[in-house]
Amino acid sequence: MLLRWLVGNWVQNQGRGLIQEKLKAHVAGEGEPIHAPETLEVACFFALGIESGGLYDLLETPETIQHPDFVEHLGLLDGRLIALVETGVGGKKARRTTEQYIALRKPQWIVSCGFAGGLAEPVKKGQVVMANAVVRAEREELVIPFSMTAEQAASQPGLHVGRLLTVDKIVRTPDQKRQLGDLHGAIAVDMETYATADACVAQKTRFLSVRVITDAVDDELPKNLERLVEQNSTAKMIGAAAAAIINRPSSVQDMWRLRETAMKASDRLARFLQGVVPQLK
Repeated sequence: MLLRWLVGNWVQNQGRGLIQEKLKAHVAGEGEPIHAPETLEVACFFALGIESGGLYDLLETPETIQHPDFVEHLGLLDGRLIALVETGVGGKKARRTTEQYIALRKPQWIVSCGFAGGLAEPVKKGQVVMANAVVRAEREELVIPFSMTAEQAASQPGLHVGRLLTVDKIVRTPDQKRQLGDLHGAIAVDMETYATADACVAQKTRFLSVRVITDAVDDELPKNLERLVEQNSTAKMIGAAAAAIINRPSSVQDMWRLRETAMKASDRLARFLQGVVPQLK
């Protein structure tokens, strides 16, 4: 989960992380109008552009609308109009965007997509998790009905079906991951899915969750990188990054390795979604 914070905020000017650099972005209410649909069938929700970048690369004739609280990319995926929506990180932003987007576009399906951390041994880095339920502490479990069983998923290499846990903070160490996995019976963890799913239930919008694993249960995320995501401004984040590099110069190598992992994960997620989206009717 740290991957998207780090890559999205500290190295967002590198590579594909900042999607707006690839196109002439349109700001809602300014410039040439975009003929956006009143309704559409599928909207894929991501926290950040580094997560949606792989799927964005597959879109034909993409256009971007910068809304006050979120970014929307509209384009054709194998001839079908879909939306990629960047909500920002965390449950509050995810829920706010979900509610606004349902009112705006009335999508038939919302798919919560992006990166997740593994909480169980079988779930490896680079593999995909489709949640059949999502939980968070002190909240009711939300069941996500779809036809694929865990047994059917097991027959497809690199795919897992199981419970997803949503939390408010980064889960950094293997011990923390194992404890949460055991406590909640979850195989993966993220920071937005429960909020999006809960809003969809309230608005009677069909929902699906597809996540790619960027750190497995035994992967420990560096302490100094954890401090970066605690900063609440760009200036403070840059200061924390500079301090991390001064105190441990190898931090730069860590960041670039994480960036490479994130890029590969985004492409893996995109290829999987390319197969899932046509089945959402």
